[in-house]
Amino acid sequence: MMVEVVSSFFSSEETNKIQESPNDLSDEFLELADEMNEDLNEFKLPPAVKCVYNPSIYARYTFEMYARKYCNTKKKIMFFGMNPGPWGMSQTGVPFGEISSVRDWLGIEGPVNKPPHEIRERPVDGFDCKRTEVSGKRFWGLLKTICGTPVKFFETSFVYNYINQQWMKSNGCNLTPGDFKVSEMEPLYNICDPIFVKILKLYEVEIIVAIGKFCETRAQKAIKKYLPSSSIKILYLSHPSPRSVNNNNWEQKALEELKRHDLLKYYKTN
Repeated sequence: MMVEVVSSFFSSEETNKIQESPNDLSDEFLELADEMNEDLNEFKLPPAVKCVYNPSIYARYTFEMYARKYCNTKKKIMFFGMNPGPWGMSQTGVPFGEISSVRDWLGIEGPVNKPPHEIRERPVDGFDCKRTEVSGKRFWGLLKTICGTPVKFFETSFVYNYINQQWMKSNGCNLTPGDFKVSEMEPLYNICDPIFVKILKLYEVEIIVAIGKFCETRAQKAIKKYLPSSSIKILYLSHPSPRSVNNNNWEQKALEELKRHDLLKYYKTN
């Protein structure tokens, strides 16, 4: 699957609006995203995957806004997700990117192009999309409740997805790397695990909050293989998806998990 990776959608005028500090890490973050996209061209998708959306390419404008606005300094904590959702990052270019959360709380909005091959059942309408991604609404909603402002959260933390691709069947049904056998995904892991580790090193991450079992497992395996002497902590946070069993009160459970992990001290204002 050949994908053209465009390094930037910013015009010179728009770029000047985003002041980069001398220790800005966002350029390196974006370069690693491009490296992954290029390497994924060599990955043989499972036959069940009929369509791929990659918002780090067609939603590059807002993807870069997220990186430059919020991923430009060292981070102690990484919230680690799996891949874009159809009504979240696939629309906005931001991890867990439910539209109102991205636009109204994170302050990110802009043009979103179309993927090369769009499925009718999963249209990409960008910020005009009328659907709401429950996972993203829950996730960013909880952080808003805890932190108050995005600045407080991103002082110490950021959100990173293992892969920037959404996979679908021909009817638009969502597929994830976790839906397949390990043997089918091993070449994918050999691409994404090293990039994941490079991101950890780039930001000097000390704590990974793995959102869901897939991400917990990948973090454990990648660190064991590539950073065996690392002291990085891997903590588990249940996934906010409404499809998860007994997940109607996710916000309350997640808050309890963050308390148990002693993470709220990083987000509460004095």
